[in-house]
Amino acid sequence: MKPFLTIHHLIQELIGVIGEAISLIVAIVMIITIKEPVPVHYDIAGNVDRYGSIGTIIIMPVIFIPCILILLAAVHIFPLSLWSLPVKPKPGREALIYRDTAYMVTLYTLQTGIYSLLSTIFAGFGKTTLVGTLSAVWAISMVLTALVIFLKCIFENR
Repeated sequence: MKPFLTIHHLIQELIGVIGEAISLIVAIVMIITIKEPVPVHYDIAGNVDRYGSIGTIIIMPVIFIPCILILLAAVHIFPLSLWSLPVKPKPGREALIYRDTAYMVTLYTLQTGIYSLLSTIFAGFGKTTLVGTLSAVWAISMVLTALVIFLKCIFENR
């Protein structure tokens, strides 16, 4: 394990991975148990404008598997020389900047796993307004996470 990683990083990753795994299991169970079409597309107001087979419910969890694997690889496998940091670390500040950047990636893993799980459940049960709201919240949380970590890196690099 890299020295700047903490137990918090690992917990965030674990929750994200578990969320993604449960999402995949829920999608498979829904495919087996739900027989009617499910909403697959929504307009900007959250109204259903297209229905599809229940098999479409597994698309979201399957798409997020490689995303989560890439996020995990970024933290644990990719060498630090490949990391794109928000700021150029000053001498003696490298560990802080790497830790904060790792927090951003592990928070993305957590957010993606939870989003995958909730969106699968909401879509499977036809909760169209919740899927739209959840997607907006997820997008905003990803942007805010990046902004907060960027600012944190700037202040810690002083």
